[in-house]
Amino acid sequence: MNEKEPAWRAQCRTLAQERAEKEVRATLNLRPEEPIPFNYRWEHVQRVVQVALWLAERTDADREVVEAAAWLHDIRKGEPNHGTIGAVEAGMFLQQSDFPPEKIARVVDAIERHAGLTRPPGAPPLEPLETAVLWDADKLTKLGVSMIAQQLSTRQFDGMSLAERRQEMQKFLRTVLSKTVESMNTAPARHLAQVRYRAMASFLNEWESEEKL
Repeated sequence: MNEKEPAWRAQCRTLAQERAEKEVRATLNLRPEEPIPFNYRWEHVQRVVQVALWLAERTDADREVVEAAAWLHDIRKGEPNHGTIGAVEAGMFLQQSDFPPEKIARVVDAIERHAGLTRPPGAPPLEPLETAVLWDADKLTKLGVSMIAQQLSTRQFDGMSLAERRQEMQKFLRTVLSKTVESMNTAPARHLAQVRYRAMASFLNEWESEEKL
C-alpha cells in the first residue's frame, strides 16, 4: 500500500508553478488570456527537484528538506536578493503546512544560500548537507545539452545569427560553467557536472565543425 502523499508537497509544487507562471508573464508582458510560449522557470524548478532527490539518495541528505527547498528555491526569482527573501517566505509558508516544523530552518538555510553560479576557488563544501545538495542540484540543471536548448529558446539571443549564438554559448561554457563544475559540493554532483560539461563541449564543437564545410 502506497504511503499517502503529504499535503506540503502538493502545496509547494502549486506555489512554485504559480510563481513560475507569474514570472514568465511579467517578463514577456503577456496578458492573462495569452498562452505562455515556454515556461523556463517551471521547467527549471521541476528539474531541480528531480536532481535534488537523486543527489539526496546518494549523499544521505534529508529528502524532505531537499525536496521542499527545491520546490520553493525560486519563488521570488526576478526580485533583488531572491534567495534571501524567498527563504523568508518559504519558512512562513511551511509553518502553515504539515511540513515537519523541526526541519524548516534547514529548508530556509538552503534557499537563502543557493544563489550564484560559482563559489570561491578552494572553498569548503557548504554545510549542512541539504544546503550543499540544493546548490549542486540548481547548478546541475544549467549543465548539459538540454541546457543549450533551453538557453537558445530565451530572448537574449534574439537578433543573433546561428554562428553568433554558438560562439556565445562556447564563451559562457569556457568562462563561467567551467568554474561551476569546479564549485560543486558533493562527489556525485561533481562527477555528473563533469560528464555534462564534456557533453556540452562536444555538442558545441560538432556544431562549429558543421560551419566549416
